[in-house]
Amino acid sequence: EIILEQSNKTYLEEEKLKLAKVKNDYYIDLLKNLSKSDILPGVLFVLDALKQKGIKIAIGSSSRNTPMILKQIGLDQAFDAIADGNDVKNSKPAPDVFIRAAERLNIEPRLCAVVEDAEAGIEAAKHAKMISIAISDARKSPKADYRLEKITELLSIV
Repeated sequence: EIILEQSNKTYLEEEKLKLAKVKNDYYIDLLKNLSKSDILPGVLFVLDALKQKGIKIAIGSSSRNTPMILKQIGLDQAFDAIADGNDVKNSKPAPDVFIRAAERLNIEPRLCAVVEDAEAGIEAAKHAKMISIAISDARKSPKADYRLEKITELLSIV
């Protein structure tokens, strides 16, 4: 819908679905080229350090392709729980995916922190009553509780 808002043409629902499938097919094809080398620097170190501290880790992504992405980059076993676009009706900035992740960890949302690279994710974390930690583009969000230059700075917060 967001992409089609830029168009001067009006599309029937059937046309929108067809275009969405074509777009997603291109995206899935691109995902096949992902590998461990696409993991951001410091992420593996941080995940290991959090686990050593006994901190449960979940991923909350609006993408329906999350399982495939995690498998491609070798992180499909790195998380204690996964919640993604297949599990929720509403995408970020709705809090649904983060609340589902907290449920799967069996942790109250108010005791969770979200590391997010998009402003919509920061909003979703705030709606879920979770601590919001911004990295990358999300650092622009005035709603973020913390702003990180690099992911390894997370270890000074937890």
